[in-house]
Amino acid sequence: MKVLICDDSKVARKSIEHALPKSWDIEVRFAENGQEALDLVEQGLVELLFLDLTMPVMDGFEVLQNIKEKQLDCLTIVVSGDIQEESQRRVEKLGALGFIKKPIVSEELHDVLERYGLIRELLPGNHQRKKTKTEHIEPTDILKEVSNIALGDAAKLLGGMLGSFIQLPVPDVAKRPYNTLINELHDENIRVNMVSEGFVGNAIAGEAILCVDNRTLNDLPSKLSDYHGYEFKDDSRSVLLDVASTLIAAFLKRFSSQLDLELNISQPAFLGMSETVNNVFKEDVKDKEVLIITIDYEIPDYHLNCDLYVIFTEASIAALEERAGYFIDE
Repeated sequence: MKVLICDDSKVARKSIEHALPKSWDIEVRFAENGQEALDLVEQGLVELLFLDLTMPVMDGFEVLQNIKEKQLDCLTIVVSGDIQEESQRRVEKLGALGFIKKPIVSEELHDVLERYGLIRELLPGNHQRKKTKTEHIEPTDILKEVSNIALGDAAKLLGGMLGSFIQLPVPDVAKRPYNTLINELHDENIRVNMVSEGFVGNAIAGEAILCVDNRTLNDLPSKLSDYHGYEFKDDSRSVLLDVASTLIAAFLKRFSSQLDLELNISQPAFLGMSETVNNVFKEDVKDKEVLIITIDYEIPDYHLNCDLYVIFTEASIAALEERAGYFIDE
C-alpha cells in the first residue's frame, strides 16, 4: 500500500511513521504541505493519506476539498491538534475516514486502521518495515509541535466562548531579540490593547501577552452577547480579561503538560490600553534575546483576530530546550 504522511512538522511526520504497524507492508512517503500532498495524490502515488489540518501553502481542509471535488482515489485519515468540533464535522463532510487527535497514540491509530479494514498485507512477525531516512530534529522543532497541539486546546475553549469556529495558524517559534517583535508590531497609526500573564516554574519564566486592536476590543461584548444571550453592555475591558485568561491558561496548561512542566500563572493584568507598542514595552527588555511563540488567531465569522505572544526569558531558553531535547530520540 502506498502511504503518504502530510504534516509541516518534522516531529509529527516521525511520530506518525513510528506509530504505524512495524510489519505492515507499505511504502511511505512524506509531504510538508497540502499542495505537495495533492500533487502526489493526483499522480496516483497515494492510496492512504495521513493529513494534518494546519499547514502553510495549502491546509488540510483544502486538500480534502480537492480530493472530493476531483474524485481522486485516495483514503484519508486526519491527524491534527485542531480538536474543535466544527473541524471534525468539516473533515467528516469532506470525506475523511477518521480523525485522530495529536499527539498520536499507536493503539488509537491501529484501532482506526482495523476499523476500516486497512490492516492488510502484513509481513511475517519477525520482519520489520524498512525505516525511511530520519530527519534531523532540533529542540525548536519539538517546541513548535508542542505549541501546535497547545493552541488547538486554546482555540477549542475560545470557540466555545464565542460560539464560533477559530481559524488556526501555524505557530512561529523562534529565538530572537525582544526588539524584533516590537519592531514588527510597531505602527504609530495602530492602537493596541494588551493583557499580560506571567508564569514561572522548573527554572523557566516568561510572559504571555494577548494583543487585540481597538476594533476587535470594541466588538467583543456585542459578539459575546449575541452568542450567550446575556448583555455584556460596553464592558470591553472585562471581556478582554476573560478572553485573555481563557486563551493563555489553556495554551500554557497544554504546553507545559507535554513537557512535564509545572508552571504557576499570575492573574491577568492590563499591559496597555489603546497604546502604541513602543509605549507598552520597557526599554530595559528591548535588547534581550528571548524565545517567542507567536500565534495569530482568526475568527472568520466575526471578522475578528487576536495575537498571542508567549515569551520565555533569555535565562529560560536552555532549560526549555533541554526539556524539548528529551523527545528527540524517542
